Amino acid sequence: MNREAFFHHLTVTDPRLFAEGMTAAQRAGLSLKLDVWARWYAADHPLTYLAAALGQIFRETGGRMEPVLEAFAPDRKTSAERLQKAFDAGRLKWVKTPYWLPDETGRHPVGGGDIQLTHRRNYVNAEERLFERFGVRVPLSQNYDLILDPVISAHVAFSGMIEGWFRPCRLADFCTPEGLDYKAARDIVNGDTGHVGDEIARNCTIFEAALRAAGADRDFGPPETRVDWPAAPRLSWRARIASWFQKLAGRFG
Repeated sequence: MNREAFFHHLTVTDPRLFAEGMTAAQRAGLSLKLDVWARWYAADHPLTYLAAALGQIFRETGGRMEPVLEAFAPDRKTSAERLQKAFDAGRLKWVKTPYWLPDETGRHPVGGGDIQLTHRRNYVNAEERLFERFGVRVPLSQNYDLILDPVISAHVAFSGMIEGWFRPCRLADFCTPEGLDYKAARDIVNGDTGHVGDEIARNCTIFEAALRAAGADRDFGPPETRVDWPAAPRLSWRARIASWFQKLAGRFG
């Protein structure tokens, strides 16, 4: 594919998503996602799946196109504080029980990533599913902030939508003879299709048109930069002991 044609379409031909132009960070975030898709997904999945993911990511990241924490906070504690303030003010009416409070590990399981993961169970599930799919152990259960790594986050977004990690549905469920139903596919990520489904469909349609204008439907091409899995962080002996006790508590709790 012609990457310059892709970005030209998004900023000149149809600049609805990037009306003020594209920042270096937005371009870098999109480029990395294209590289991850090229290396691991393009050969096995239709272009509409990528368009669907990019359209959802645009919404989930507030157009930033890079992994973020919920409420666009600099850290999880601040994110939790902002969410609590909004909850107390009645601006989160769909939330029955605050999920941002410290969990059994003492961490704040606020949303994070290209597709916002919330609750500890989703971080644990993402770790296990990445291992099943790629044979790579990403210790998200021990460090929630690994979801902010752009390569990890892109994999969680792509594989999560393809396999249905977030809710009991996946991209294949929304394929029709006319094509992928982008609006309905919002249900893969969140049950708010009635509120944002049209927006999601617009986003996905724009990304699909940009990909086709770049020739991605004919030859996606290889990644332009290396997008290896990040090296596993080395835990201190205190962290290893704490992790061991957490696993033990989970086994017998």
